[in-house]
Amino acid sequence: MRVLLVEDNDDDALLIRETLSETALEIERAERLSTALERLATGGLDAVLLDLSLPDAHGLDTIDRVLSQAPGVPIVVLTGLNDEVAAVKAVERGAQDYLIKGQVDGHLLARALRYAIQRHKAEENLKERNRELLVLRKISEAVLGSLDLKSVLDRILEHAMSSGAFDLGNIRLLESSGEMLQVAASRGYRDPENFLRHRALSRTTESAASTFGDRLFEQPCIEEHVQACSRFRTLKKEGVESLIVVPVRANGAVTGLIQLASRSPRKFKPEEVHLLETIGNQMGVAVQKAQLYEETRDQAIELKKANKGKDEFLSVMSHELRTPLNVIAGYAEMTKRGIFGEINAEQQDALGKILGHSKDLLGMIDGILQATKIEAEAVKVAKEEVALGELLNEIKSTYAGSLDKDLNLRWDYPSELPSVATDGEKLKHILQNLINNAIKFTDQGSITIYVGYLTDSGKVAFKVADTGIGISEEELPFIFEKFHQVDSSATRTYGGVGLGLFIVKKFTERLGGELSVSSELGKGSTFTVTLPIEL
Repeated sequence: MRVLLVEDNDDDALLIRETLSETALEIERAERLSTALERLATGGLDAVLLDLSLPDAHGLDTIDRVLSQAPGVPIVVLTGLNDEVAAVKAVERGAQDYLIKGQVDGHLLARALRYAIQRHKAEENLKERNRELLVLRKISEAVLGSLDLKSVLDRILEHAMSSGAFDLGNIRLLESSGEMLQVAASRGYRDPENFLRHRALSRTTESAASTFGDRLFEQPCIEEHVQACSRFRTLKKEGVESLIVVPVRANGAVTGLIQLASRSPRKFKPEEVHLLETIGNQMGVAVQKAQLYEETRDQAIELKKANKGKDEFLSVMSHELRTPLNVIAGYAEMTKRGIFGEINAEQQDALGKILGHSKDLLGMIDGILQATKIEAEAVKVAKEEVALGELLNEIKSTYAGSLDKDLNLRWDYPSELPSVATDGEKLKHILQNLINNAIKFTDQGSITIYVGYLTDSGKVAFKVADTGIGISEEELPFIFEKFHQVDSSATRTYGGVGLGLFIVKKFTERLGGELSVSSELGKGSTFTVTLPIEL
């Protein structure tokens, strides 16, 4: 262990040498601080034994000047000043220990120096770990803070370069083909043209022809004498002396390379290489995340385009189908009334079926038109004063005839109901759709239509309860989805395209209301719409 003794007093210096003569310490002496600083600049010292009273320096500032010249060398103060306050301040300024001349023997002094060296190394290691953790934290923040790949790469490269005081760097990423690596980010180039000269690397060709061979994609590769190499022409033009290339990995697979370089000669410590490997792994996660986001975004754009095209197609086709269907229904109705001559009972029955199915088909087409308008956000709400009693009486009248089923429709609402400020047509559509749905799925029993004013909340509740087939608990979360049908098989008993409840839910939401359902398979369902008095 080589120790620099900074002491101007010859007698004290001699006494210290004699005190340490039986130890394994090698002692060098400097009589002035300026001489000590020159010696420290050459390196090779393990510790400094420092007096605070020198011809060219005095007091605690002496410690600062030594640390600024050689921050990696521990300092033990050995002085004649027995002052506890000064001792505390000396340690606070960076000294490892504060000893009084004449109060320590050789073994104690040697032990103090060894302990000082060990403590200093532990402190330096701790500082290095903290610095590494800070770099990794900043990179993690960059990874989590953005989904833009270019922005993330630029920030990671910036932190990676600052971690080892590198002068320039670049990141290459593997293309989707898995063969070529293209430069995706760079920093520190003096001449932008040099950055552009970096060629794309072929993973197959580069493994065979590069300076590092297959190792380039397997482990960190280091070149500490770039100017003496036959390759690296672009980096030579940038004055690079040393470089390291680290694989970028995600889930164990190489997705790119990060290259960091210095314009001055340097040796790469194992802990530096390990940190850069960790950065490479973090970068791999960031690249994978950003690329997945870009792929998902592109897919979403394509799906939106496809969905828009589908909606436009459905809208056009629905309009085109309505005209011939109306013509068919119109002629069937006139024929049934005998406008074109008398018809027999069988013909009456056949024309009734034509009219019924035409009406069903027109209802489906109207549903498709409404659904496409909803998806295109083209549905407008026309607010008006709606007298609920009159609206309900109007709806009730449409179901006054025979339902062709053993069904009893029960209407339960008071004669005095408040008026509501809402879209009357959409409210009518909601209620008729729920009632028609109940009739469709109830072969016998009853359907109850209840309406009541909730005074506590200032809302109106509409309920349609049936004794029909009901809905299973597994199906309930999906019944309001577009085109959803509980039974979608080709042999299903009940027709329709699965748009009724989708439209009911969307219209309810547009009117500022809420829609809920309770059901038990085989016993029936209850749909509840709650709307505010004022939209």
